[in-house]
Amino acid sequence: MTAPKIYPLCETALCVEWGNIIDESVHQQVTCLNRLLQQNPFTGFTETVPAYTTLTIYYQPESITSADATPFIFVKTHVEILLQRLHVEPSQNEDIISIPVCYDDEFGYDLEFIAAENNLSKEEVITIHQQKEYRVYMMGFLPGFAYMGEVDDIIATPRKQIPRAMVEEGSVGIAGKQTGIYPLTSPGGWQIIGRTPYCLFDIQKQDPFLFKAGNRVKFHSITKEEFYVIKGQQKKIPSIDQNEDTASAIVIKPGIFSAIQDGGRFGFQSYGVPVSGAMDTQAYHIANGLVGNIKNAAAIECTMGGLVIQFKKNAAIAVTGSGTAFVNHQKIKMYQPLGVARNDMLEVKYNNDGMRTYIAVSGGFTAPVVMSSRSCYAKAGIGSPLKKENTLAFEHTARVATKQMRPPLRVPVYNSTCVIRIISGAENDWMAPESIQKLSAQNFTLTNQCDRMGYRLQSDPLSLAYNNELLSTAVTKGTIQLTPGGQLIILMSDCQTTGGYPRVAQIAAADLPVIAQLKPGDIIRFTKISYREAEELYLLQQKMINEFFS
Repeated sequence: MTAPKIYPLCETALCVEWGNIIDESVHQQVTCLNRLLQQNPFTGFTETVPAYTTLTIYYQPESITSADATPFIFVKTHVEILLQRLHVEPSQNEDIISIPVCYDDEFGYDLEFIAAENNLSKEEVITIHQQKEYRVYMMGFLPGFAYMGEVDDIIATPRKQIPRAMVEEGSVGIAGKQTGIYPLTSPGGWQIIGRTPYCLFDIQKQDPFLFKAGNRVKFHSITKEEFYVIKGQQKKIPSIDQNEDTASAIVIKPGIFSAIQDGGRFGFQSYGVPVSGAMDTQAYHIANGLVGNIKNAAAIECTMGGLVIQFKKNAAIAVTGSGTAFVNHQKIKMYQPLGVARNDMLEVKYNNDGMRTYIAVSGGFTAPVVMSSRSCYAKAGIGSPLKKENTLAFEHTARVATKQMRPPLRVPVYNSTCVIRIISGAENDWMAPESIQKLSAQNFTLTNQCDRMGYRLQSDPLSLAYNNELLSTAVTKGTIQLTPGGQLIILMSDCQTTGGYPRVAQIAAADLPVIAQLKPGDIIRFTKISYREAEELYLLQQKMINEFFS
């Protein structure tokens, strides 16, 4: 087998790739390297994301202090040494996970279509689907979503041309030669043949995931009555809100979208769990630094203002990012520590400069720790946006006096037209030559389709030189994908961990805080820089942020 290709995904991750064809022997190489990395981690290693033919390795460049190599070269060298030790062992006789499925018409609403497309009866489709034992090749798209393969050719059916707006939790589907189960209710384009009552992702459990990469799975039929009996046994425990008597603050108005965020949820991308965390990491970190918090303390991220909080205890706060802020109707200075007293009212207003405001309190806001993070990821039921009369608590008693920041603070400026630095993506050369030029030569407008998952851009369409099918592989915050319609998507904090659109470029990490503040109608121009330049810019930014906490 030829040696794999190693290339950067972004400043904090590299990919090891064995081609673009699903093959069990290739996947065994991915699994073996992943195991070696877990057994032999390097300085700064954080996590891995195995996929069909790739292993993506995430790391902290600022933790790598080698004088002989850049962070990327240091990690690449470590991987190359491990590749020399790669020895694929025969598969062990693993336990098979048996999944009950109700194929009733109420649940399998594409079963008849698949049968007709393949000149089969519905019963034949069900029998064929159950005959095979499937390998979980990778996790992605949603937390706990397992990509399994391969279904028999005679029931293989392409995805729907127009995805459904909602596919129910537990739905079992087919997409091409893959089969899989939706762990959460979500939009989706797979052909749905049934539903399982099993819960695939439950944050209340010590191990929230039913599947992991490498598992073997078989399906078996159950009746509708059996479905509802099992489903009734899978009820999740509701979360408990803070008691008002112990509240440090109360939400009077929640604004359009305000939520608790920290530095992100790391270590679970291999299960399809997004990193999440603050969109504008620079404003978030500065807010925490201003009130003397640890770097990863939980803060409030407020999108487009409208948030009003009443404090129930004395506190020290800092407000950063875009927008304007008022305490008891008096405008306060942004990027400055400020003492507030019991019953003081903080109001955040949108001012059209940018999208997001950050509120830190000395001691940090408390919220349930789920998978090592307090960050809200509402789509998976991890936390939720703030609501009227929600109570907020501080981690510990806040100080009213705070230290001034060192080094001298450089306050960001947000503009409606900006130049964003990018590096070439792994599939950049899939684009037609004229589209490669247009990527850096034309304006792109941010559309109304922009949220914490990603931004859709509008421009003269770009095109591919040839239509390769990209197997789902790792994507990350700042990845720029080219859609079949010729438009670009920039992935953001709540983005999926894997994707199947060509990755034509990657936002330089140093410019992600600027992207986080863009609003619909803003104009972007891209300028290409080298990977080494992007890496140096990232390290410089991290050094500045870390000095705030020294």
